[in-house]
Amino acid sequence: MRRRRILMRSRGYVIAIVLIVAIILTQAIATITGVVLATRQVDAAALDTYEYVGDLTAERVARYAESATDVVKGTAVQIGDDTDGTRESLAQAMYQRLEREPSVRGIYVGWATGEYLVVRRKDGGYEELLGGPDGTQQGVLRDGVFREIGDIEALVDYDPRTRPWYQVGAAHSSVAWTDPYIEYDTSNTLVSASQAARREGELLAVVGADLSLERLGRVLDDLPYGEGAEAFVLSPAGEVIAAPSTYLERLREVAAASGEVPTAADIGLTVTEPPTRPGTTEFTRAGSQILLDATFPAQERLDWTIHISAQESQLSAGLGGVGATLWWITAISLVLLAAAAVFAWRVRHPLRRLRERALTDPLTGLTNRSELMRRGGIVVAAAATRGDRVMVTTIDLDRFKQLNDNQGHDVGDRALIAVAFALRACVRDGDIVARLGGDEFVTVQVLRSRDAGRTVATRVRDEVERELHTRLSGAEDVGVTMGIAVATDGGTDLTALLKLADMALIRGKQTAKGRVYDAAAEDHPDSPAAPTDR
Repeated sequence: MRRRRILMRSRGYVIAIVLIVAIILTQAIATITGVVLATRQVDAAALDTYEYVGDLTAERVARYAESATDVVKGTAVQIGDDTDGTRESLAQAMYQRLEREPSVRGIYVGWATGEYLVVRRKDGGYEELLGGPDGTQQGVLRDGVFREIGDIEALVDYDPRTRPWYQVGAAHSSVAWTDPYIEYDTSNTLVSASQAARREGELLAVVGADLSLERLGRVLDDLPYGEGAEAFVLSPAGEVIAAPSTYLERLREVAAASGEVPTAADIGLTVTEPPTRPGTTEFTRAGSQILLDATFPAQERLDWTIHISAQESQLSAGLGGVGATLWWITAISLVLLAAAAVFAWRVRHPLRRLRERALTDPLTGLTNRSELMRRGGIVVAAAATRGDRVMVTTIDLDRFKQLNDNQGHDVGDRALIAVAFALRACVRDGDIVARLGGDEFVTVQVLRSRDAGRTVATRVRDEVERELHTRLSGAEDVGVTMGIAVATDGGTDLTALLKLADMALIRGKQTAKGRVYDAAAEDHPDSPAAPTDR
């Protein structure tokens, strides 16, 4: 009897050991399978995110370049229409255009006679340079409001007709962009938009406007590439048009030494054959790096290339350690791993994280409510001092709750991130984009003199909705409704503008969703289209 009990006990131990081994083997197989599947899924998700960031970069650079095309168009029209204008009035108009467009570094006018007029930024003020083939040369230094404060050295033996911006503008019937070139009197690399001014078919002059490539470098710095990734704007020949701010001095040194525009190879970039078809993206690998090369959509009329490089580990952070992490989870308790992860996260750059959390929305990286009220109040007050108009918009996503319920909160979060990216791409430098919580967003925008508030808001609304529908599967039914309030008399503060825009939004959504509603309008809708219940 005792022997029988011992045999039964031994058989129980064997069964228990077999079960334990089976559980361990099952867990090991699940772990290996999970690592393989997770690797593929994370890699695919990383590349999708990388491609989206490339599209966002191209959009921001194109909007930056658009300022230069607006400047040359306006100046060319002024020269063609103004038969009695003086050089002084033209210079004043050029200064005013530079004041409105901080992305433009300088404006050039070259007449068919060889005369020229240049107004460009200089040490917080401006310099005005003029001359002609008769040897007349003059250089005037002006302060921030274009008052003359002294003389400066004029350009020597300068003939605008030999410069790239003049030759490109004279050869085209509309706005055209030059290849990168070296400035006449410095080692700066320039790229210019140019257009001919004509009257009754006769060439009067050519207008050029070059971008501030230093400011464009700061735009590249601010985009969400991830730590360690870098973005560049290159010409079709591989010349560097814009680079992160850390490369600025190196680029100037190369240009000064060679007298030529620096290339990607000069600063150590690995660039394969870029795509040539507009609006395309290509990925290549160079060792542990993943390279993205993207061209601009055809409608932008820019033959430049966006080149972004990042370490593979940066695109899928922690991917290399997924297998080891999962084996550790098998061997030790999940509680200990979670505690270690929380501890590691808490001690990683604590001051930086605290500051970011105090000022930004943690999901989208946008300005939060308290920072909106602080910075927005400054923007509104400064605009009132200058006599500019300020537009405040409140934005609400239609049917967002259904998206969360049907697709899950992960898809909802991705929708909010897509909205944040689209809003950033639509506003200008100095404007504010904020998330107040949930699906509520706010923008504070300073309008240009020629801009209609509803037109600008409608373009933003349409772009946000387009991004949601084209970039996020499952979000096709999500709409965007917007309320706007424009301050024109300088007497309305941010709190009042927010209240007016919010009231317009609430009243409007009771009528029809998916539109722009103006607090100052009687009829509110932005178009006569039939109401839609998005």
